[in-house]
Amino acid sequence: HELRTPLNGILGYAQILGRTLQGKEREGIDVIYQSGSHLLTLINDVLDLSKIEARKLELAPAALYLPSLLQSVVEICRIKAEQKGIDFIYQPSSRLPEGIKADEKRLRQVLINLLGNAIKFTDAGSVTLRVDVLEITDSQVSLVFQIIDTGVGIAQDDLTKLFQAFEQVGDRKKQAEGTGLGLAISQRIVQLMGSTIEVKSQPGEGSEFSFTVDLPLAQDWAEQQAVDGTDRIIGYEGEQRYTILIVDDRWENRAVLANLLKPLGFTILEAENGQEGLEVLQQQTPDLTITDLAMPVMNGFQFLHQIRNSENLQDAKVLVSSASVSQADQQMAISYGGDDFLGKPVDAANLLQLLANHLNLQWTYQAPQDTVKQDVSPTDEMVVPPREVLEELLTLVELNKINDLRSRLEQLQEADSTYIPFTETLLKLARQFQSEEIEDLLHRHLTGDSTHV
Repeated sequence: HELRTPLNGILGYAQILGRTLQGKEREGIDVIYQSGSHLLTLINDVLDLSKIEARKLELAPAALYLPSLLQSVVEICRIKAEQKGIDFIYQPSSRLPEGIKADEKRLRQVLINLLGNAIKFTDAGSVTLRVDVLEITDSQVSLVFQIIDTGVGIAQDDLTKLFQAFEQVGDRKKQAEGTGLGLAISQRIVQLMGSTIEVKSQPGEGSEFSFTVDLPLAQDWAEQQAVDGTDRIIGYEGEQRYTILIVDDRWENRAVLANLLKPLGFTILEAENGQEGLEVLQQQTPDLTITDLAMPVMNGFQFLHQIRNSENLQDAKVLVSSASVSQADQQMAISYGGDDFLGKPVDAANLLQLLANHLNLQWTYQAPQDTVKQDVSPTDEMVVPPREVLEELLTLVELNKINDLRSRLEQLQEADSTYIPFTETLLKLARQFQSEEIEDLLHRHLTGDSTHV
């Protein structure tokens, strides 16, 4: 709880700032958010281990957008690799589906654990994430994840210890960087997915960790993707304006929620404990209340009990928000009368989804802002740079220098606004690390009829 609370402020304001920043500043905030989220995952490792030992670790599969998941993993790990001066190579299959059904949090956790380990034990050369499709049908896909490094390798005697909790092998200095839990937890998660992590390694020759999982295809991922695009939500439909009461003894937690919701048209009321919350409820009848559990004077459980036993308030909609996210705590909060549970640190997408569900909201979205300058007509033929520039861009892609490619594209559009439709097309692909698609597009321009104007 003590670790989650400050992270709520960090991750909350990263999401708030992400709505207003653009370009490199937005990318920086995204990395802060992704890194903070990973830190939260590390904090959860000890809790996960206790669940594993009690056989209570469960998966929560849901529809997700696979390219976005992989991109977020790659962004985090590429930075770690660059800090060590090694190459990070991402090789996604061109056959990857867009929508799958899986536990996004756990799949990301496994990939970041395995890639982080590979980067930690690689001082020269590269770390590669390869994602391939073994088989795909109308309803299911078999995905193969391979993490390959050119690091120190693992002795045969140590291979049997790899997936044991608190067991660490290899360089003692590098051992000090971790908890010794990552691989044990990752193996258990993959086993719950119906597979197992395989290892191939020789001392001095690097290592390869791999696993294959069969996952259902998801046709409704687009709906989830729309909800996840919270930076584009600017309000909700209808003339009615909704009022939200936030009950929390920590001002920073109240501030995160208030700053997420006020710009969308919500009126925000605040209270520091359950007793104050009851007074506000009786005087102003907000449309929904979000309450913490651990508070002085009157805690969240007592607050809920009072609400559900009050003739005037018993139908009030209440979301319980807490840094205590164990299944037992969630069930207890619901049993005391909470309508739903919102974990801390607060995820904006989850918050807005809960509000939409309980208030029957239809979000309004910002119209896609075309980054093309006004002096470029959308009907104009796409203008491409000279051949030597296209060849330079192609070389960067072939060398897998995606960050360098993005920088070069940004330079081009700053130098000549007529290139913006061309550069934005490539930048969109580069942000998703779609190297094959970028190569195909550049080859078409090099061999086709496109001309430099």
